[in-house]
Amino acid sequence: MKKLKMYVQNERGLTLIELLATIVIGAIVIGLATSVFVSAAKQNKTTYEHNALRQEANLIITKLRQIHQEPDSSEETYSYSLCYESNEKIYLDTTLTNSLGNENYKFKNVEFINAIETADSYKTIDSTNDCINSVDIYSPLLVKFTLVNDQGQEFDMNTAIARITPLDEVIREWEENEEELPGEVPNPGEPPIEEVVFEEIPNDNFNQYVYIDKPQHCPWENSNKSYKRNGSLHFPPNNGNNCRNAGSFQKNLYLNGLVISPGDSLSIMESFFNDGGTELQGNSTLNVLFNARLLGNVDIKSGASLIIGNRLQASKTTLESTSDIYVGDSAKFTNDLKLKSNTELYVENNLFAQNITLDNGAKIIVGNSAIFEKPITMTNGSICVEENVSFGFKPEPVVVYADSCANPSQNKITVVNKP
Repeated sequence: MKKLKMYVQNERGLTLIELLATIVIGAIVIGLATSVFVSAAKQNKTTYEHNALRQEANLIITKLRQIHQEPDSSEETYSYSLCYESNEKIYLDTTLTNSLGNENYKFKNVEFINAIETADSYKTIDSTNDCINSVDIYSPLLVKFTLVNDQGQEFDMNTAIARITPLDEVIREWEENEEELPGEVPNPGEPPIEEVVFEEIPNDNFNQYVYIDKPQHCPWENSNKSYKRNGSLHFPPNNGNNCRNAGSFQKNLYLNGLVISPGDSLSIMESFFNDGGTELQGNSTLNVLFNARLLGNVDIKSGASLIIGNRLQASKTTLESTSDIYVGDSAKFTNDLKLKSNTELYVENNLFAQNITLDNGAKIIVGNSAIFEKPITMTNGSICVEENVSFGFKPEPVVVYADSCANPSQNKITVVNKP
């Protein structure tokens, strides 16, 4: 009895304070859970809108590439217009009726450069209410813009659209309108029938270049001169506080080293000579409308782009993930060439290369012939050559044939067997 009495006396329930504490803690947990769900929903919406923005930008480039590369045979003239208006829209005609892209999106930081025949002859758009009345579809078009959606999200696009097949060939194909018999498949182990030679990029008269003494003063801004600096240039100078509006050299540039800060863009309207290293940091861009000779190491960081309108001569070159190089004519790499995952090298004409390493998803596409002097290492990478390919080493890689470079074989050299 005594033990039972003590047990009953020790029984106790929840106090008011404990009950209130439980309610408060429960409310906090429910509030946190709700916040997490709301945040996740917002994040999903943001991700969806960003993906839609990116997709729209890619569709715009696809449409522009089709117009630039596939002229309509029914048209008497083979050109089109580009206009950037004050309403932040881009139009494909001077009457402003054919808008480029969805009406719900706007453009800013627009820059179009259409190289015409020579380095000192080009058409540009770099501000609103500006037009290129007749875009030359047989010359490269450099495209740069920022696409903005209704929510204020932005997506930067910076690319180049290659010139198409020469006009006389296009017209001949239209007029003939008949099928040609398949040609002979070239022997990949032998050099091309016609000798393919890279035209070296010679020195210019650097003595006539204007010396850059204080880069932070941006002496090249609004100046139509060639410039040089015996040291290196970190662009933009002074950690980006200056020279934001001086992102282009109107003629030639000579340096002993170049570093472009993340997200920045530098354009050189003629040729670029660099006796030192070239480093394009994350998501930066270097545009050279004519030739580029890069004698030091070339490091292209993640998301960066190197765009050369004519010939490229480079030493040891490394492309980090999702970066790319576009060359409007021929390219020669005199040292190791390494393409890391999901990178791309596109050469419009001929490619001359030494040791090549391609990681997962890396691509090399060559519009004409390719000469590979030393061994190639591919780990789920691909190389596609439109014309002939030759090797300066044994054993030779496996070569396969396809109708185009749309789906090149991994770990093999694909040669286009044109009809």
